[in-house]
Amino acid sequence: MGADGGVIASSRRYLRGAGMADTAGDATKQSSSKDHALEVEELERSMTTCALTGQQLEFGRQAIVACPYGKLYAKEAAIEALLRRKTHGRDDLGTHVHKLRDLHEVRFHTSKGKDGLLVPTCPVTEKELNGQIPAYLLLPGNLENANVLSERALTEMKELLEEYGPIEKRIRLAPPSSVLEEIKKELEGGQAESKLKKRKQNGNDVAAPSKKSRNKLVDKTRAKVSAAIQNNEVLSSIFTK
Repeated sequence: MGADGGVIASSRRYLRGAGMADTAGDATKQSSSKDHALEVEELERSMTTCALTGQQLEFGRQAIVACPYGKLYAKEAAIEALLRRKTHGRDDLGTHVHKLRDLHEVRFHTSKGKDGLLVPTCPVTEKELNGQIPAYLLLPGNLENANVLSERALTEMKELLEEYGPIEKRIRLAPPSSVLEEIKKELEGGQAESKLKKRKQNGNDVAAPSKKSRNKLVDKTRAKVSAAIQNNEVLSSIFTK
């Protein structure tokens, strides 16, 4: 107590600004935790639902396909979307999908989940592919086996090529937004390079006719000149003397 009988405010919670740092830190942690929870929910949603209809994918029961961006679709819904584009001009798939051949068949290995429904799992690690674990579609793959493996399996099991290959291309399935942007940039860059190469090739074809074509053109020109001389009496008299 003080000399006048008052209380000295030595406890930290009575000082001005006391506890503010802790409160701010707690708020930041809560916000970060909430953002992480939303990200996990979004990754799981994109891995387990059709990107067109939003309906739950029926693993092991329906045909599933994936686009170059790694989005998953019920094959029937994807075909219907392509037909709508052709008949009504409505584009639900995006310009990166031109035809059905741009969609790749996905063959998941499945196991029974907690609710008794089939869920996609990695056939090597046996971990559930719920979006949180990076998973890759292997193309063309082995038609007799699943063609989706976890990143860990691909990294640690080098002998997988014999069982799940050939592997000419990998597509990251249900990628997070940051990875998706990188995939889009890479694909757009590859398409632009391919168009430029084709344009140059076409230009060279036009600018460089074959020797046979040039000889035919010369012979045709000579024949026209000869015919003109014979039909013109004045020219004929000049060139035949």
